[in-house]
Amino acid sequence: MLLRSLTVLALAFVTLLAPSAAHADKTYSGFGDQVLRIRPAKSAGLLTLKHTGESNFIVTTVNSSGKQEELLVNEIGPYKGTVLYNGDGTTKSIAAIQIKADGAWSAVFKPLSKARCWCSATIRGTGDQVLKLSPTRGLRTVTATHSGESNFIVHSHTRPGRWGDLLFNEIGTYRGKTLLPAGTRLVVVKADGSWTLKRR
Repeated sequence: MLLRSLTVLALAFVTLLAPSAAHADKTYSGFGDQVLRIRPAKSAGLLTLKHTGESNFIVTTVNSSGKQEELLVNEIGPYKGTVLYNGDGTTKSIAAIQIKADGAWSAVFKPLSKARCWCSATIRGTGDQVLKLSPTRGLRTVTATHSGESNFIVHSHTRPGRWGDLLFNEIGTYRGKTLLPAGTRLVVVKADGSWTLKRR
């Protein structure tokens, strides 16, 4: 019985580390430090992450040469959010995700089509999120509020996989307005608290 249990655990471990499609909507879970191998991916995509530990939770992409590329998450304690990878087009093909954690975690790769829709004028959320919207036209503005204590950073992208525009970069409680670039179809929010975005 013990041998059978060990065999099942070994197979689960191999399955966890085996390369898989980055956009397969498959959930991976584990505890502590881990490296998730994926089939090399050059295009932009989403990664939804959760962590239940109390210390550092750090997630980075790794290219096929074994070099760390994008720092996706660097938080302390529990975490829940969705981040964009390969979003600026400067990284090489992503072959793995490195996770540093002291607790249980889960990771789900998703295509950009699964981003949350910013369908109406105002959208509200908490923490890191990626939003999709119909390409903007003409003169548009976006008003933002944030009630967290740490970074509040918002980027807009007219073409995922290319450099985006920095809309907001603040710390703590914030309220302000800026231009929303014409052609924006993706907005990436990094926040530690509740936020709202309103476009006009």
